[in-house]
Amino acid sequence: MKTSILDAGKLQTFAKEHKLQPFRIKQIYQEIFKNQNINFADMTTLSKDLRDDLDKDFSVVTLQADKIIEDKISTKIWFQTHDGHMIEAVILYHRQHEKYNKNDQEKLNRITLCVSSQVGCPMWCIFCVTGKLGFKRNLTRDEIVSQILFANQYIKQKFGKQEDWTLFGVRNVVFMGMGEPLLNYENVKKSIEIMLRQEAGLSLSRRHITISTAGIIPGIRQLIKDEIPVKLAISLHAPNQALRDKLMPIAKSYSLEALNKVLSEYVRASDNRIFYEYIMIKNMTDKPELANELLAMLKGKLAHVNLIPYNTNPAIELKESDDATMQEFKKILEKWGITVTIRDSMGREMKGACGQLGYEKITKEEN
Repeated sequence: MKTSILDAGKLQTFAKEHKLQPFRIKQIYQEIFKNQNINFADMTTLSKDLRDDLDKDFSVVTLQADKIIEDKISTKIWFQTHDGHMIEAVILYHRQHEKYNKNDQEKLNRITLCVSSQVGCPMWCIFCVTGKLGFKRNLTRDEIVSQILFANQYIKQKFGKQEDWTLFGVRNVVFMGMGEPLLNYENVKKSIEIMLRQEAGLSLSRRHITISTAGIIPGIRQLIKDEIPVKLAISLHAPNQALRDKLMPIAKSYSLEALNKVLSEYVRASDNRIFYEYIMIKNMTDKPELANELLAMLKGKLAHVNLIPYNTNPAIELKESDDATMQEFKKILEKWGITVTIRDSMGREMKGACGQLGYEKITKEEN
């Protein structure tokens, strides 16, 4: 198996053996991160001999794209790992209406990539199909970053350049794919370092990277200690311990009281607003009294609530809340100053929305 080009030590050894000047290493990184090339043959600022030598020893992307499906607002990519596992990543295209566009078209505003951090997931939340796959292993730093590098090349081929002549690419990265990122803390941390890095990195803004966690308290404490400067989203889904225990087995290990305490510590340390993810399941999580409980829990806190319509899954007998119920739930929270968004279920049609990753595999196994 070839070495990842992101292995700085191995690349430096290669540079010494081939007597490369430091500016050549910068050129290689520029081809990958700025020019969004993942094939050495396309890196035309490098000599052909150098491209051939690099291709013998290194790979840019350590995952193999196995299948791609897309619709107007999203693209789902199945990746195969070197040891034969499958993971998924989803590209989301955010468009805004062009008021003065002659053709009355929508303009591509920004692009988000939902990345996986583990093969499968050990959380077993009752509303998420990914947990039914079980947990296989953590993804490496390079496997996490590879999802972004592949997506950037794909986006470049699909959309080309923007009006300012820079390439379209991933602007936002959310750790909301397969897995619990805070149970793969070191690899997630190292991948974020590459995302934020200006030199030999993706040059993303810290405001455009989000870690979503089911509430792994030791991981949140480590985020505080390491001062990881990105957004934090909490998969809350219930405002009381009894309901959260029913929805999310991890709640039995990390109580809601303890979680709220560490989140207060996080806000004091980072001054970052926390995003609370709350799934809307008919007759289970969408009752007005639960909205009032959630209000009592979050009132006065630096918080934003994302209400997520439940997305259908095979072998899970749950139903999505209707729009009127979600709107009423939203009004209760907003009445007392909580900011709330009802999340668009982008990727739902191709089973790439929240809770649906792994849908095809589970469906195949159950049939």
